[in-house]
Amino acid sequence: MTNNKTGMLTVLRNRDFLALWLSQLVSKAGDNFAVIAALTLINELAVSSGIAVVVIGVATTVPQLFALVSGVFVDRFSRKTVMIVTDLLRAVFILFALLVQDSSQLYILYLTAFAVMGLGAVFIPARNASIPNMVPEEHLLTANALVQATELISLILGASLATIVIGLTSTGTAFVIDSITFLVSALLLLGARIPRGAPPPAAYAPGSEFRKFWAGFSNGIRYISSNKSLLQLMAITTMATLGLSATTLLAGAYFEELLEISAEYMGFLLATEGIGMAVGAVLISTYASWARSRQTVSITMIVLGAGILVFALSPAYWLVLVGALVVGLCVVSARSTLAAMTQALVPDAQRGRVESAMVTVIGIGTMGALIMAGILGDFVGPRSIFALTGIVVLIAGVASIYTLRGAEAQLLNGGNEQPSPPME
Repeated sequence: MTNNKTGMLTVLRNRDFLALWLSQLVSKAGDNFAVIAALTLINELAVSSGIAVVVIGVATTVPQLFALVSGVFVDRFSRKTVMIVTDLLRAVFILFALLVQDSSQLYILYLTAFAVMGLGAVFIPARNASIPNMVPEEHLLTANALVQATELISLILGASLATIVIGLTSTGTAFVIDSITFLVSALLLLGARIPRGAPPPAAYAPGSEFRKFWAGFSNGIRYISSNKSLLQLMAITTMATLGLSATTLLAGAYFEELLEISAEYMGFLLATEGIGMAVGAVLISTYASWARSRQTVSITMIVLGAGILVFALSPAYWLVLVGALVVGLCVVSARSTLAAMTQALVPDAQRGRVESAMVTVIGIGTMGALIMAGILGDFVGPRSIFALTGIVVLIAGVASIYTLRGAEAQLLNGGNEQPSPPME
């Protein structure tokens, strides 16, 4: 890969990428309004709030596991159009949450969450596949770090404002605000220039629309399954996601059972993790200027695993916060680098399907953390799960020193110019 490490201000001077980034900042902040409102409704209406939280957690995670099929549409049609349409649809669907008035209607909230996240599983591959066409390759790493940092900024803005708004008005107001943010996001994208290459060969396949869809889907599966370097990148990305998700999901039980402090201290944990993510996003354009991508991923994954172990074995709350800081810093660094490597490795005609596959593997990592938190955590306890997660991530970091050699060599040889496999 070429020298793809530049300052954030330089990347944000690109007006088209700035529009994309601002659209994400606004809509992600709105998402946090919806999350806080949904949890508030569940606590107010559900007979068993614990089960209801698990159900809505599954409803928001499962759509990611089936995101792979969305990549066909992302590659066949205008990615700008795909993003705008999914924003508009989400603006409509989120309003169905306003119909929930009692516990017997909570199923509407679950279906709404499923629909909104399903549309998000179409939007994210389109967004990620568009970034390499909006910024030069030397800006890819910083652009992805900015996208990762959006999660933090929107969390701080959205969660803080949502708490105030819901306290002063109602949960319904929060859902309406989320709907408005999707509309604002669509308007921002409408004014952005989002170029793309030629559609994949499957778009011109003879026959019905289903035949074209199937040709595009099977073509993408063959491309991914035959690309060893890409499969390794996906595996490492899954491990990085597992580390962050497990830390967040199990922290409340960890605080109450082992440190004997209130789970309300989760707020400090999330804030510290967020600070780590912000620091990681800022530093990545500095340290990545002298570290090769493989080295960046390996070092941050190893430190991430060590940070999770510190989290698991700490006898004091302040050490837990240190571990959370390290986790946030390393996750944003590792995932930004992995995203930049993936985007540079894949030709434009296949990029939507590959990015949708990445959404799927991230969903697998999140689902794995949910399973560990909800099932294994009850049997072996949160500390053991934390320790196991830290060891797995640390081993993945060590393995990436060797497994990512092929991806790095392919990038140095212009890996994103390889042709797509022929259609059947």
